[in-house]
Amino acid sequence: MNLNMDLQTALIVAGVVFVVLVFGYNQWQIRKARRPRELSPEDDLPPMREPVVGHSTAPETAARLHEAAAEQPPRREPTLSQASARAGAAAVTDNNHVAAAAAAAASTADADEAVAEEVAVAASHAQAGEAQAEVVAAPAPAPAPAPAPAPVAAVPDGQPAPAVVDPLIDCIVPLHLERKASGDRILPLTGRLRRAGTKPVHIEGLRTEANAWEPVTAGHQYEDLQVGVQLANRGGPLNALEFSEFVTAVESLAESLDASADLPDMSETVANARELDGFAAGCDVQLGVNVISDGAPWSAAYVQNVATQDGLVLSRDGTRFIRYQANAEGVQRPLFTLQFGDTNFLRDDLTVKAGRQITLLLDVPVADQAAKPFKTVCEYGHTLAQRMGAQLVDDNMRPLTEASFVAIFSQLETLYNKLEARGMPAGSSVTLRLFSN
Repeated sequence: MNLNMDLQTALIVAGVVFVVLVFGYNQWQIRKARRPRELSPEDDLPPMREPVVGHSTAPETAARLHEAAAEQPPRREPTLSQASARAGAAAVTDNNHVAAAAAAAASTADADEAVAEEVAVAASHAQAGEAQAEVVAAPAPAPAPAPAPAPVAAVPDGQPAPAVVDPLIDCIVPLHLERKASGDRILPLTGRLRRAGTKPVHIEGLRTEANAWEPVTAGHQYEDLQVGVQLANRGGPLNALEFSEFVTAVESLAESLDASADLPDMSETVANARELDGFAAGCDVQLGVNVISDGAPWSAAYVQNVATQDGLVLSRDGTRFIRYQANAEGVQRPLFTLQFGDTNFLRDDLTVKAGRQITLLLDVPVADQAAKPFKTVCEYGHTLAQRMGAQLVDDNMRPLTEASFVAIFSQLETLYNKLEARGMPAGSSVTLRLFSN
């Protein structure tokens, strides 16, 4: 009897340990968030892997995932011409030239090249001591030109217009209703379909009168539904536990609505999630430039005053200031951030906290490419260096030279092309979702 009890107890303990190990492994996978890496001139961006497409993937989704990128025109390397050198030298003596150069460069076909030349030349003069300026709080810089509207993807004839759910980053489950259902009936049944683990879930309905998908809304009638769970974000790929949680909630909704659900294969979905996460990890780049004091340290109160007067907005957690810029739809999106060491501007004593380094950080995939964010970061950093008696350097504390600017512009172009070829231009709504937390 005791032997049987000991054997039974050992088996129970072994089973519990196995379950804990499996659960712990999956939690480790979930918490292993992608951390945006820094981009330096010596980096080589990894090649993009092909998406995994299985038998259960819809033909239109497979075609979209494997659609070849449009042929790109040959890229021209930035060069330092005599005319741009004169323009760069003028920037040293005229504090308003940077904003004017931004507008002029944005209106030409060689905008990036022109700005790279001007910033590089101005930075080299500043290092030589020709751009010393009195440390004063400057007025907010002139707003950058509005970006051109993003091209709208064509919708095939007869196909409903898309809403939020996108086959590029979502696992989509169609729900076929026996009869029309109202949003008032559907919404109370969707309480479990907000998130699956760390992945957002979206529910959309098809309105025949508009021939378009939309988030389920009270008062509207729907012919069909679709539910999408995001395959990856900065928290990592969708894993088996999250997929199971999602499928269970979808089955419950389908049963409540007398609907049939086309459930995907778990192994294929998880493989697609891992492939997408691998692609995103290769594009998750942060690019920073630093403003280093040539003299005494700055107080945090002084840095806060400068950032506020320049129109930057303090983040909710108080750790950074954010420069916002409106996109093509007029929505304000973060363009870059300003950080002052580990200073928390809400909790720290700003009169005591001090330092000699300000970091301007660009989150490359989430900043709208049309706004030329790196150009804006460099121009703003250069004006800060002039006004605060400082110099502009990279993360290795080396002065930013023309060669480093050219290398960074080249790598940014490669990264932008890589995102574009995948159907996720930098700053687009689908890219913002993929590179969210």
